[in-house]
Amino acid sequence: MKNELNWRNSAWWKEPFVMTVRNRQTLEEVWQLPYSRLSVTLVISILVFFIFLLCMLFAAWFFSPKNLIGKDETTRKLILMNQTVDSLAIVLQTRDKYIQNIQKLLEVDQNYLKNDFGTNEKENKKKGSDTIDLGKISEADKKLRKEIEQTDRNLVGLSGGASIELKEMIFFQPLKGLVTEKYNPKEKHFGTDIVAEKDAPIKSIAEGTVIMASWTDDTGYVMMVQHPSKLISVYKHCSVLLKKTGDFIQAGEILAIIGNTGELTSGPHLHFEMWYEGNPINAEKLINF
Repeated sequence: MKNELNWRNSAWWKEPFVMTVRNRQTLEEVWQLPYSRLSVTLVISILVFFIFLLCMLFAAWFFSPKNLIGKDETTRKLILMNQTVDSLAIVLQTRDKYIQNIQKLLEVDQNYLKNDFGTNEKENKKKGSDTIDLGKISEADKKLRKEIEQTDRNLVGLSGGASIELKEMIFFQPLKGLVTEKYNPKEKHFGTDIVAEKDAPIKSIAEGTVIMASWTDDTGYVMMVQHPSKLISVYKHCSVLLKKTGDFIQAGEILAIIGNTGELTSGPHLHFEMWYEGNPINAEKLINF
C-alpha cells in the first residue's frame, strides 16, 4: 500500500500536460508546450531564487561602506553649510549693530558741529571749510579739549604702532586733482581739500564697508568707509553718492562724484579725511595727491 501511494504521488507530480496555442479563426494548432507540475514548480523556484539573489546583491551594494561614506560626507557637508549660514547671519547682525552705533555717533557729532558753527556762516567760510569757531565752544568743551591735548595721544601726525601699521598699507588716490588746502589741525581743518574737473569720480582709498552715506546741511552728501586696522575715510561735498550704507567696496572702486553740496563750501571740491582709532591723521603722509 505504501509503495502504491509513493508511486501515485510520483505520478501526480510527473503527470504530463500540454499547452496548445491555436489559430482563433481556423482552430489550427500553432504551438505546443508540454509540461508537468514538477517542471512548473522547478521554473517558479528558479525564478524566485534569481529574484532573491538580485535583491541580496542590490542590498549589498546599497549598504556598502563606500555608499555609506558618501552619504555621511553629503550629510556632513549639509551640516557645515547650515552652520556657515548661521554664522553669516550672526556676522551680518553684528555688522548691522556696529553700523547703527556708528551712525548714532555720527548724528551726535553732526549736531555738535552745527552748534559750534552757530549762525555766522560767512566767518566760518572765511576760516575755511569744516573749521570750528572756538569762541562759540562752551567752557566745558574747552576744558575737555585742553585735557585731550595734554595727553600722550598725538592728533597731528602718526606715531608708534599706528605709523607702522598704516604705512604698510597701500592706498589709492581718492581723486586726481589739485590740493587747495592741506591738513591743518591747528586751524581745525582735519582733512585735505582737492579740486578736480567737473563730474570727476571719487574712489575708495582701500577696501572696506560703507558705514554712512547720507546728507548733512554743512557738508552736503557725505560718505564714510570703515577700513581694516581701525581706519575710517571720509568723503564730503559730493554731488552724487554711488554706494549705500552696508555696501562692501574694493580698493579703487568709485564711490561718488565730486560736487559743491553743503553750506560749508565755496566751490566744487572734495574734502577728504582719514581717522585712525578716533583721531584725525594727515592723509598726505600716506597718499600722494
